[in-house]
Amino acid sequence: MATNTILLTARKGKEKRFNRLHPTAVSSKAQIQASLSRAGRETLWISADQDMMIEFLKSVSWPTKRLGRAMLLFKPPVETLTALRECFERIAFGPNSGFLPGDDLAEALRAKNRDDLFIGGSVDKASETVTLWRGNLDSLIVPFSAFPASGDGTAPSFSDFSVSDCGNTIRFGNYEAAADSILYEFDPEYRRRKSKERLESERTLGASIRRLRKQRGLKREDFEPLASKTLARIEQGKVKSVHAKTLATIAKVLGVQPEEIEEY
Repeated sequence: MATNTILLTARKGKEKRFNRLHPTAVSSKAQIQASLSRAGRETLWISADQDMMIEFLKSVSWPTKRLGRAMLLFKPPVETLTALRECFERIAFGPNSGFLPGDDLAEALRAKNRDDLFIGGSVDKASETVTLWRGNLDSLIVPFSAFPASGDGTAPSFSDFSVSDCGNTIRFGNYEAAADSILYEFDPEYRRRKSKERLESERTLGASIRRLRKQRGLKREDFEPLASKTLARIEQGKVKSVHAKTLATIAKVLGVQPEEIEEY
């Protein structure tokens, strides 16, 4: 999906972090007004400068249409945030330190699976919750209780929050939590999607061969002359079309007819 990225910045040399997004750097009122005239649903506004965002709001014609999405690398005042939410369909915000570092942030924002990655977040000790921002700028609220001490006794340090591994991992000091496990527990739509994917993978020829092999108590090495690595690729669904002779070899060892394998 093509995205028009606009970087609001009053200082030069701040564009490198977002080079992969090929942003248009905007640093004056005239440039803001020109950008507003071209903005649409696919526009992504990025700013680490609160003064520039205030200048942005002064340039908006009210009432305004939706101007895309926004990512603010600072915490805006409540009054400003209310106005910003009228401008954007989605808005992510928080301290700069709470977002992915360097090129990782731009990479996560443009990734095909950005919905399943965390680009940043913030911790609220008062409510004992963590706000996590996804690559599509949706938010996910997770309670402290979702992060119990790990098996080796490592406990989360909520005063030391960061996101790493291109959005696949969140950290609280030395404590780590995987994005996919958090999403699976707290996002019902994500859980349904992953469950559907798992069920579909379990209905494949490869999954049937794996189930039947395990029922027979066989190892992959038991299918000579078929190489164990080849059988592994078939079971994992990495072979799109299995040759009839290969399938016959597998069926013979399993003790079934080739056409019966997918019944298991």
